[in-house]
Amino acid sequence: MANSETLAIVGAGGVLGAKLVAQALDARSGDGDTPRYPHIYAYTHGTTPAIPAASSPRVTWAPLDIGDPDAVARALDEAKPGSVINAAAMTNVDACEIRRDEAMAVNAGGPRALAQVCKRLGARLLHVSTDYVFDGSDAHPGPYLEDAPTHAISHYGHSKLEGERAIQEVYGSDGDWLIARTALVYGYVPGGRGNFITWLLGELRAGRRVRIVNDQYNTPTLADDLAAALLHLAETHAEGIIHIAGPELLARDAWARAIADHYGLDTSLIDIVSTAELNQRAKRPLRSGLITSRPDDLAGVTLHGVHGGIAALGLE
Repeated sequence: MANSETLAIVGAGGVLGAKLVAQALDARSGDGDTPRYPHIYAYTHGTTPAIPAASSPRVTWAPLDIGDPDAVARALDEAKPGSVINAAAMTNVDACEIRRDEAMAVNAGGPRALAQVCKRLGARLLHVSTDYVFDGSDAHPGPYLEDAPTHAISHYGHSKLEGERAIQEVYGSDGDWLIARTALVYGYVPGGRGNFITWLLGELRAGRRVRIVNDQYNTPTLADDLAAALLHLAETHAEGIIHIAGPELLARDAWARAIADHYGLDTSLIDIVSTAELNQRAKRPLRSGLITSRPDDLAGVTLHGVHGGIAALGLE
């Protein structure tokens, strides 16, 4: 039987996962003193990240390949969590196009395995999905609401969409699940993995030129905000699909310039190109982004705009 005071975070080695672990450690129950989650299981596909939360005695770190259904069952049967947040995915869009079976095993088979075990244990499952389930075309542009027709144009998007469908198929009309789609997640974790912002700052500070597209539009989402929203939703009875994303739609080059401006770096080093010029293996949605039709479910959760989010990074 699931224990409501135990939380499992799958994909805890990434930026979002690290934020989830840190915020879950800080969460308190109604009296304000007692930890909301006395025990947290943090599952990673690799080694334990060198982040502050890694040393907490309240966190059990363990390796887990969510593409292995038997490993998923063993891990959750041991932990018996009351809630499971799945932030794990194969997110390299071009790699997914090449290693298709692996992408499908992780992004579709993983959510299916988690749903099967969570349903059996009576645990709440919150699964993180993506705006790449939409095509971002001129004919059907974003930003998208939850009920917009899906149409993935890359294998990454297709595998994530199959993960959504797997959860809904496993639960049917019975179960405690939520799919949270998000878009262009960014953040900074000392000792954690790099991301677009840390790469961009490193290149510009070194005086190297960077190529940034000007025809991809999205709603950048601060990982801290997304983590807070997921932990908030873990405590509610919200079900179905919800969109959680930053409030501003802008082109990727405008986002890059905003980052450079904030840190006083030379924006003339940013070369503007089209997506087609990059000749990437996988197609990208060009006019994407998300908005929610369920603001009441996110009441009390702050979703920073671009400038506020960059300022909140804590990255010098």
